[in-house]
Amino acid sequence: MNGRSFVFVFMAFLTIFTLILFYFQNFAFYERVETKNRLLIQKKVVEVKNYYGIDASSSGLKLRECFTVTDESFDIEGLTRYKKPTPLNAPFWFDCFNAELIEKDLNSNKAVAFLSKKEEFDGIDKVIALYPDGTGFQWRQLNDKYTDK
Repeated sequence: MNGRSFVFVFMAFLTIFTLILFYFQNFAFYERVETKNRLLIQKKVVEVKNYYGIDASSSGLKLRECFTVTDESFDIEGLTRYKKPTPLNAPFWFDCFNAELIEKDLNSNKAVAFLSKKEEFDGIDKVIALYPDGTGFQWRQLNDKYTDK
């Protein structure tokens, strides 16, 4: 095999490998979550609409949810505020969840983050961000057990 043939085979392999890796990183393990009418936030059940969600069984950190709270009686009083909320990026095709914008709004107090469920998985908390107009986003993130202090 001469050098030109080797380079051609290597580039073909590299292209195929890159496409497969891209597919597995962005599509393979994600599953759409069924439309929900209610969410459990700590011990409060909340009515929601416009629900979109994705999750994966391959990692506890892949949950992303977008929704609007419709429950007029829902009161955020008594909910535990979450320290250092850090929404994780969603795949590019799940466009309702913009982690950078959510984080910016949390830092500028346009939205408030609450603990939805402590230790849902080992070292992972479920966090929810709520806006005054009822728009909400939920994700999972590492808690103090596995993060640098």
